[in-house]
Amino acid sequence: MSVEKIVELQKKAQGLKLLYAEDNKNLQQQALKVFTKIFSDVFVCGNAQEGVELFKKHLPEVVITDINMPGISGIEMAKRIKKIEPFTKVIITSAFDDKEHLFGAIDANVSKYLKKPISVSVLVDAIEHVVDEVLFEKNKDMFEHYVRDVFQYQDTMLILVKGQEVLIVNKKCLEFFQKGSLEEFREIFADFGKLFLKHNNFLYNYEGMEWLKSAKESNSKLFNVKMADSEGESRHFILKAYKIPKKEDTFILSFDDITELNLLIVYDKGAVQKEKQENQKKIIHNIFEIIKRNNSNIRIYNSYKGLNISNVGTLADVNQDGSIVLQTQYLQQRAIKINNYLILESELFPAAVFCEVVNVDFEKGEVLLKNYKFIDNKPSEQEFTRVEPEEKHQITLFFEGRKIVIESRLVNVSVGGAKIVLSYLPAGFKEQSEIVVDMVFYIETKPLIVNIKAKVKNIIEQKKEFEVIVLFDEDRGAKHLLTDYVASRQMALIREFKKL
Repeated sequence: MSVEKIVELQKKAQGLKLLYAEDNKNLQQQALKVFTKIFSDVFVCGNAQEGVELFKKHLPEVVITDINMPGISGIEMAKRIKKIEPFTKVIITSAFDDKEHLFGAIDANVSKYLKKPISVSVLVDAIEHVVDEVLFEKNKDMFEHYVRDVFQYQDTMLILVKGQEVLIVNKKCLEFFQKGSLEEFREIFADFGKLFLKHNNFLYNYEGMEWLKSAKESNSKLFNVKMADSEGESRHFILKAYKIPKKEDTFILSFDDITELNLLIVYDKGAVQKEKQENQKKIIHNIFEIIKRNNSNIRIYNSYKGLNISNVGTLADVNQDGSIVLQTQYLQQRAIKINNYLILESELFPAAVFCEVVNVDFEKGEVLLKNYKFIDNKPSEQEFTRVEPEEKHQITLFFEGRKIVIESRLVNVSVGGAKIVLSYLPAGFKEQSEIVVDMVFYIETKPLIVNIKAKVKNIIEQKKEFEVIVLFDEDRGAKHLLTDYVASRQMALIREFKKL
């Protein structure tokens, strides 16, 4: 036996432990000379019972034992050790080669059966064989552990399926669906297609289409999929099914979250907007429930020709179908009936809420609301009171020193500005353009002429006209006239509204 081979084997066996059980002291001493050159730690005993105890204490990777020893046999010792650690490598040595011992060794799942007397080269070869087995299994276990870690900690959701059964899911997947175990996930996977949201050109279940079957049949094809997260927000995933080679109907399904790329709107703008509205509606509905539960008041706003009409109201019912029943004063009910909509404010709302009116029941004092959404402007934060002018008012605009000879209409006016509608825009007329606004109003029968400079703030293109918002300059004289007119017009509108 060459020294080089022993040195090479020593490198292989570095860190490995050996348990040697032999009741013949002579053989013990001779064998130890070889074993201590190869293994880092060697534990020796003279009987199998002591060997089992030493194994429990040190858990060596390799065991060499004689068959015939006091008490239990080496084969029985091997069986007990295998129950403790099945992957332990056992070499049996025996002076006998009868079939009974051989079959016993096979039954104990030993790695080698060596007949005494044993030469050093045969012993070293046997040790090298079991050391190679130990290293192979350690490396295999390390690789499998690494693969499991890679699978578990991917930033992509991964599901390993065989047929319809889920074998493994990774951590990312359990977290997204808020499941604590594989068993819990299997419950939702039984009807997984219901979680896929309908979206133009996306994969989801419908008549004649079963998502999993389609994904498997188009192995490695990319599919767009939309699902809601725990907050109800839509997430955009790329689904791919990878076929596992040589495994019947076994696939890895990967769901790569690409929501941050904002591609949903590219595929179906209408669906995205509708979904946002539905999510917004859920939020508002939940706040309505809190307001009702706490018997809190809610502020109602309506408008009559620009005149704000506002009262408090209470929520009588917040129904599961999304409808809301609101109770308020008779005057507010009349304004609601005229507008067929209302705006609500509450300290719980982040913005004002626009609501469509389904019905006004004057006898019960109730208003039924169905559709609602957040709007940008709060009536309570409106800087200026806007009023719709009387019909016989007049308006003339001047741009770049010339009168604009275009059909125009004054929609409303305040001390700070006005909303004007033009049939079309003059050349060069744009936002930030400076103009002069000349208006003639009537307080009772007396004309009131207001001439003031203004700047174009917004231009909103409608179907056949342009809506222009202008802000007035700080002209104290003109602002004083506008203040008088707005106050007078408010009083006139209040009288008009009450007559209704």
